[in-house]
Order: sequence, then C-alpha cells, then structure tokens
Amino acid sequence: MKLRRFVRQLHRWIGLIIAAQLVLWVVGGLVMSALRLEEVKGEDRIAARPVEPLATAGLLAPAQVVDAQGAPVSSLALVMLDGQPVYRLKAGAEQRLVDARSGARLSPVPRELAERLARADYAGPGEVAGVDWVDTPGLEYRERGLPLWRVRFADDRATAVYVSPATGDVVARRNDLWRVFDFVWMLHIMDYDGREDFNHPLLIATAASALLFLFTGLTMLVFSFRPTRP
Repeated sequence: MKLRRFVRQLHRWIGLIIAAQLVLWVVGGLVMSALRLEEVKGEDRIAARPVEPLATAGLLAPAQVVDAQGAPVSSLALVMLDGQPVYRLKAGAEQRLVDARSGARLSPVPRELAERLARADYAGPGEVAGVDWVDTPGLEYRERGLPLWRVRFADDRATAVYVSPATGDVVARRNDLWRVFDFVWMLHIMDYDGREDFNHPLLIATAASALLFLFTGLTMLVFSFRPTRP
C-alpha cells in the first residue's frame, strides 16, 4: 500500500509539473502533421522552368577570370543567370558573380535583378509587394548567410522569397504556414531562442520526466488489476 501511495503521489506531482509541455507536444505534433510540408516549404509555388541552354559564344576563358580576381579562387562555375552567362566563383572567403563576356563584377546583385530572380522562382497568385535589404539576423533566415534580398509577395500566405546578393540564388522561401510550423516547432523542442537545438538540458529533463510519468502511470495501471485484500 505504501508503494502504491508513493507511485500515485509521484505520478500526480510529475503530471502537475510537465502537464503544459505534454499538451504542447501533443498539440504541436497534431499541427505539424496536419500541415502539408510541401506548402510549408513553399515548394508548391515554385515556378517550373525549362533548362536554359548554356551560352558559350564570346566568353572569357576561366583562366582570365581567375587571374583578374586578386585573390585565390577555390571554385568556379559557368551558369546562366537572368538569361546571361556568368561565372560564379569563390575568391578567398568571398562568393562573387562575374559577367562571363566582359569580366565585370555583378555582385552584389542589385535590387531590380533580385526582384526578377524572385519573380522567376515564384508561381503563386500574388504580385510583388516590396523588396527589402536584410542585413540583421532574424528567425526566418537564421541559417542563411547575410545579407539577403527579401522579395515579398501579396498572396494569401504572405510569401517571402530570399535571394542571395552574392550568388543570385534563391536561398529560402517563407510563408505564413512556415511561420506557424516554425513557432510550433519551437514549442515542441523547447528552444525559445534559436529554434534549432533539440539536445539542450531543458528538453532532455522534460522528456525524462515524461517517461517517468508514463512509467508511474503504467505501474498504477498494473496495481489496479491486482486484487485487494479484504
């Protein structure tokens, strides 16, 4: 009887301590499973673009481009960007875009080009609502290298497309579904700062407490099937 009473009291106290987080885990799991990941990532509104043939006429030789950089070049690739051939390279610690015909440096990508690149990537119903230069850390682009161009679209999801001024790449797509998912994910992993760390002591301690809560509950269930003495 003493053991049964102890297990019951322990179960109650653990339940009182972690009840809110248990609710958040269940609700968070429900919300995240209900949202379509394709829509959360904005992949359903990525424009389907045909493969653009690589222009090769009148291009500078890669060696000429490398020699003109003034820093060791560790990578170089010829790509098409906004209908023009460009060399995308890394000189020292810096990524650069260079016109493949004239050798002129194209990075950082200007506002107008960033908007065109975002428009070409986007297949949703909204028009461009604004273009912002982002150079301070934020939750929507915490894992991306700053600075970035943010191109906002006036659609039903408040979509934002992030373009790297260094490479011209679309590096992130964010919308209201992603923002809901990210908030619920924060509550789920209990990382209220960076929203990425799921190995921190608070989460581990809470998960261990939840396991103990489950164990004490199962123990009480076993006790309930045992016949009591008259």
